[in-house]
Formats: sequence, C-alpha cells, structure tokens
Amino acid sequence: MKTENKINRRRFLQIFGAGTAATAAMLTGCSDTKKESEQTTNNDIPTDKMTYRTDSHGQQVSILGYGCMRFPTIQGKSGREDAENEIDQEEVNRLIDYAIAHGVNLFDTSPAYCQGRSEKALGIALSRHKRNEFLVSTKLSNFGVFTREASLEMYYNSFKELQVDYIDYYLLHSVGGGDDAMGYFKARYIDNGILDFLLEERKAGRIKNLGFSYHGDIRIFDYLLSRHDEIHWDFVLIQHSYVDWKHAKLMNPRNTNSEYLYGELDKREIPAFVMEPLLGGRLANLNDHATELLKQRDPEASIASWAFRFAGSMPRILSVLSGMTYMEHLQDNVKTYSPLKPLNDEEYQLLEEIADIFANFPMVPCNTCQYCMPCPYGLDIPGIFSHYNKCLNEGNVQEDRQNPEYAKARKAFLVGYDRSVPKLRQADHCIECGRCIPACPQRIDIPQEMHRINNFVETLKRNGADLGKATAMAVLIKKLDEGNYSCVIGKDGEVRTYNQKGVQDLYDLVKEQNPIMKNAMIADKVIGKGAAAMIVLGGFSEVFTHAICTSAKEMLESNGIHVTFDKEVDYIINNAGTDWCPLEKRVKNCSTAEECWPIIEDFVLGLRQKL
Repeated sequence: MKTENKINRRRFLQIFGAGTAATAAMLTGCSDTKKESEQTTNNDIPTDKMTYRTDSHGQQVSILGYGCMRFPTIQGKSGREDAENEIDQEEVNRLIDYAIAHGVNLFDTSPAYCQGRSEKALGIALSRHKRNEFLVSTKLSNFGVFTREASLEMYYNSFKELQVDYIDYYLLHSVGGGDDAMGYFKARYIDNGILDFLLEERKAGRIKNLGFSYHGDIRIFDYLLSRHDEIHWDFVLIQHSYVDWKHAKLMNPRNTNSEYLYGELDKREIPAFVMEPLLGGRLANLNDHATELLKQRDPEASIASWAFRFAGSMPRILSVLSGMTYMEHLQDNVKTYSPLKPLNDEEYQLLEEIADIFANFPMVPCNTCQYCMPCPYGLDIPGIFSHYNKCLNEGNVQEDRQNPEYAKARKAFLVGYDRSVPKLRQADHCIECGRCIPACPQRIDIPQEMHRINNFVETLKRNGADLGKATAMAVLIKKLDEGNYSCVIGKDGEVRTYNQKGVQDLYDLVKEQNPIMKNAMIADKVIGKGAAAMIVLGGFSEVFTHAICTSAKEMLESNGIHVTFDKEVDYIINNAGTDWCPLEKRVKNCSTAEECWPIIEDFVLGLRQKL
C-alpha cells in the first residue's frame, strides 16, 4: 500500500500564520497588495542606482521592467479588471515619468492589456520623452482571430498606438496554450506566415529583438528552442518566482518548473524576461510567521522585495516585469533594484522552505491575469479564486465550535465572500460551459474548480458547518482530483494518499487497524456499501465522494458520519457499466458494517489470489 505524506498542517501554519491574526484578517476580507507596499519607507530612493543587464545586442536594460497590464483607471482601480472607467492618463504619465527618472527604461505592454487600452495609454506617456530614454516591448496577441490579415492589422496598429517607428522587443504572445497547443500555435504563427513575416521585420530593423512568452504545454517551449539555431531568439518571457522554481508542476501539473525553463535558456545563452514574480500578488502578502522570518533577515525590506530579489538574482535574467498600478508599488520595486542585492545561499534556502510549504498546500494556481474574462454567464472567476485562496492561505481557523471565535470566523468567510464577489457572480452560477478553459494560461480546469468551491461554500452555509473541517476537506478533494488517487485521508494536518484499485487500500487500513482512520476525514471517488462499511469500521468522522449509492449514504449517516457528495445513485456499477459492482452485489443484503466485513475480506483476498 503506497502512501504519501505531503504536508504537516502545523508546519504550514507556522509558515503562513495562525490564531487571532488569521481570524482578524478574515474579518476584513481579501487583503490588498497595496497595503503592504504602503508600509515601506520610500523617502531615500536613488535616481542613479538602478541595476542594468545587457541584451544580445549590447543594449543596457533595467532589471525592473514596467508591466503595463494594470494601469490605473480614474477610479483608482486596475485597468486590467475595471472596464467601466477610463484609464487615468494623468496618473499613467506620472508613473512613467517617475520610472524613467529613477532608471527604469523597459516598458512592456500588449494589444490585449487593460482590455485593449494599454498600448495607447503607454504611447501617450512615452511620447513626452526622447526615444533613446525608453525601450518598448509588445506582443502579437492574436488569440481569437489569427488570419494573416487580422494579425498584420494588430501588428501595425501597435506602432500607431505606441507612437514609435520601431519596437525594441516583440513577442509571440502566450505560446503553449489551447487544448491542441501545437495546432493552435501553428494556426497563429506558422500556417498564416506570420513568423516568417516577423523575421523579415527584424531584418528590416522595425523589430530589434524577437522572442516569445510561454505558458502551458512544454512541448511548444521545447519545439521553439529546438529551432533556435534557425530563428535566433533574442529573448524569452517565462513565469519565474521562488515558488515556480521547483514547485510550479506540483501546484499545477500542467505547468513546468522555472528551474527547467531557465536552465534551457541558459544553455543556449538566451536572455529571459520574467513575468509574475509575485504569483499574481500572492507572494506580496504572506502571513504572520513567513513575514516574521523575512523581517528578521531584513527589517526594512518589504515582503514583495524578496520575490523580486529572487527573480533578479540569476544572471541570465534580463528584466523582471511587474504590473504596477500604484506609485507605492513602483517606488518599492525601484528601491529593491537600486541596486539589486543578489540573494545569498542562506536566503535562497529560506525562500525554498517557504516555497515548499506554500506549494504543498494546494490553492487554485490563478494569477488573476483575466484572460478567462468576461465569463458569458457573469462569474467573477479571478475574484472567486482569490477569496478561496485567501481562506486556504490563512490556514488556522477555529475548529472548536465551542470557541467564541468560531462563529465569528465562519461568518467572516461567508460575509467576505459576498463582499468580494457579488452573489450573481459567485461559483454557484457556473454552468460548466468550458469556454474559459482554453483562455487560461495556467490551464486550470475552471468549471471543476468552481464546482469544488461551491461545495465548499455550501458546506459553510449549512447550519453547524465547521469552517476548519471544510477548509481541510477542500484540500483533500483537490489532491484527490489532481493526483488521480483512489482516496486521500487527512488527520491532524497530515495528508496521506492511496492508489490501489477499488477498496483495497481501505481494506488494508481496517485489517491493520491503522490509527490514521480514527476521527479522520476521507475523500474518495466512489463509495459503495462495502467502502462505507469499512469507513464505519475505521472510525472516520467525515466523508466526501463524487458518487455514492443510497445504501452507503444511509449506513454512514446512521453511524454519525457526515457525508458530502456530488451525486447519489441507486447502486454502484462495475467497470464495464453492465451490472452491479461485484462487491456491491455481495453486501447489498447486509444490515451492518460488521456483517459486511467477512464478505469484504473474502472478496479482496479472492482478487489478490488472481493477481
């Protein structure tokens, strides 16, 4: 019986906060990354200390690149999310002026950023400066319509909006996405002749450097690098953070660790741009203990600065792009890189410890890029994920219903959800149409996550629901689905996974009288009467399953075991779908778990004799 112990909850809580502070944070709803930056001191930011790296053609590039996907609107919100209000051009001008005055010379945009408004706003701001004071990066974001004509129109329009006659860094945007990643890539850039066109534009000098931004299918990344000797990529944009370095694939099996991505680029001496150094802001707002560890190392440094130092410390990194809406963010990032203080070995080790715990406590790996939006049915997909992740990230909630803080904490999550996401835009309105899936660079199964989150919320709403248990069960369900295990068991912060077929793992646990079962939670894909009998005999307290038969549900509930499920059926069918499950058929007339046990034992031993 293969088991896997992935995380100890106490260790998780040490790193990511506990107790009263977590409860207080829940009462205020989702935190704003702006708050952390406002606490930093920015009075003495130098104008002449910016760190620069040199690109393939000898151009000096600021290690901090200004990502222009979150320009502020006139309401002070990010233009990435706020489509109703105009971009605040005056504030954009102020931010760009400050950046240039403090040594930032790279500005990265796209026709898709700020819902189609970023290039124009950036062009207006940069037109007030000499052309040799800035480098501009933009992309061919031909996601929906990728005919040659539409792609060329987008390309030429970028020059118009940016008010330039050449582009310093031009990218094939977000390669590796789509259900058929290779087919989608070829349709966007190969079959329509666009890649050949861009190579000619580079020869003509209208593109100074040609590269691509990568998300998703690693085969596309490897394919494009295999053509490096032919194409001569000048740079590549990758997702890179101290969590992504070794844990990107653990957090999302469809992703690739940036250790591999960076290593492949380094082998070929291709410079790298970095995106999402903060994982959509999640690494700017760690909880109590992680914050304490970092503050002990450097009391004056912001939490976000550690992620930026990691991202910039490796020599092949040309620039780290950060989407900065507020002046406070810009000032803090300029301060971090003026000059960059590379991490030492002890600091790398500290960040790896935090990353390991962070990655093993599974949250939805959403970076709030908004590519899934708008949802045709009105869901606020990034907002839902952000609030759900916040609950998991805060970790320690009151599990004792007698504790006076329990009711407050449970109410805080539900009230915070309603405040963060309007009710008509919450997870229960997802109809699983799947239109959002191809648009997600992280390749998240968004409908499946919405279904999981809605189950979580409904559990909390139920009278007497336990917030701590609901959170812990959500972790088990996510691991069950993503790891394709037969069942996952959680107890006292310890999580174990099992992968034998059918009920064999449960049989072994009951036969051994394994103490992990007593008062534990279990997530299982399918529960028939035989499995239910062993759950009763093992002393489990809480069960989740995707499908359960009526007799199993009745047996569990009659023994005081709480059950949640996706679907109830009359009986469990066999693998061929032609008849009852063999074990289900054998125990169907049993009245108690004890009566089922000798039949189960005979069945499992018979199976193993055939192997």
